Amino acid sequence: MLKTLLTQNYITRGFWGDEAWTAVISKLSIPEIIQVTGQDFHPPLYYFIVHGFMQVFGESEWIRILSTIFFILTLIPVYFFAKKIANKTVAWVSTVLVAFSPILFIYAFEARSYAFLTLMSVLSTFCFWKAVSLSKNRKKPTAETIKFWIIYAILGGFGVYTHYYMWFILASHGVYWLLVDRRQFKQVFMSYLFIFLAQLPWIPTLFAQVKTVAGDYWIGGMNSRTHAEYFMRITAGDIVTPWQTMLSKVMFAALLISPVLVFFKSKRQLPRPYIFLWSWLVVPVLIPTLMSFLTPVFFYRYLVFTSVPIILITAWGLSALKKELLYALAALLLVFYVKTDYRIFDRFPRSMREELGAAFEAEQAPSEEAPIFTYLPSFAEVYYYTYQQAPVKVVPLGLVRFSGKSLLDKYVEKGLVEIVEPAEGQVYWELEKGPTSEFHGN
Repeated sequence: MLKTLLTQNYITRGFWGDEAWTAVISKLSIPEIIQVTGQDFHPPLYYFIVHGFMQVFGESEWIRILSTIFFILTLIPVYFFAKKIANKTVAWVSTVLVAFSPILFIYAFEARSYAFLTLMSVLSTFCFWKAVSLSKNRKKPTAETIKFWIIYAILGGFGVYTHYYMWFILASHGVYWLLVDRRQFKQVFMSYLFIFLAQLPWIPTLFAQVKTVAGDYWIGGMNSRTHAEYFMRITAGDIVTPWQTMLSKVMFAALLISPVLVFFKSKRQLPRPYIFLWSWLVVPVLIPTLMSFLTPVFFYRYLVFTSVPIILITAWGLSALKKELLYALAALLLVFYVKTDYRIFDRFPRSMREELGAAFEAEQAPSEEAPIFTYLPSFAEVYYYTYQQAPVKVVPLGLVRFSGKSLLDKYVEKGLVEIVEPAEGQVYWELEKGPTSEFHGN
């Protein structure tokens, strides 16, 4: 059983959907990555990082290890940030809970940008707070303060080239500064100006992408369940468990009671760093919510980083209770986190890797005489696991609407894939999402 768990788990499984897109995009050259991501709706930085990893270590499912590294690195600033704004007890409790947070755990083993976005979110938030707090009772910024502003600006630049929701994270810092702090105007202005100028070359591309989203995109409109689902998945995990709903309700109750506990513990006031945490949580949720009344852009997965302020706020609130009670409640929460994480890690679903492996072992295997036909949603998985052992052709069905058409166009341009319908009477293999495969022939 242990051997199976170590060899057949969530990190060793074959690529699925979005991960395959990551791998197939990152196989391209840097100019091609810029072109493809610019025509879709993704900034290119994360794909640059994966591309560099592939150049050194080769192409395999182990590109996921980048997300694992980003996840582990996130724990360091979480601890020091919590220790800085609260105390060592809150820091340890928060760090342990973040380490086992199911939503962060699952994306720590996927070849997607969310772990890196979370790292950028935590680092930039920590640096912003350090820069602001170091200026207390000083008329002029010190060299250390300027250092943190410079780091903040650089992290912000990296962040906005990782995911557009990074702008909402930066906005949460700005909202706090406008409403509560309002010191160091020059440093704040210059930092945001640097970040804007850093993305200025990408602005025309961003506007073109916005038009695409406004016209037709896969994100659906909001409904009465949108925010409840967001909170449930962020606090209790992205997989269904018997305790998912219960756990999210407990976390919601703890989050609501936290300001009351902190208020009375802090002599009937809310400390500035505590307000800062709430801004970090609320603003990135509020902005896409408001935008979605015009064009749907709200999606829970893009807000995985908010699990960190949720945990920090909850831990800070519970720390107002007796330490023994805090540890007991945190331990109980940790039990459910670990149970969920085990279910995540234990998953080894059949992927296109196994489906194509079986096809190539068949009596009539895919070949020049029996090419592979697939559809755009499964194109990346099929192409990656074919390993160029047989021609891959994409059926022209739903190509206009589906996100990712730019990547297919690039592979067509390179002569690696063809968009065509199967000819009447043609012998071929049909593969699509599921995964499923079917041989058509005599």
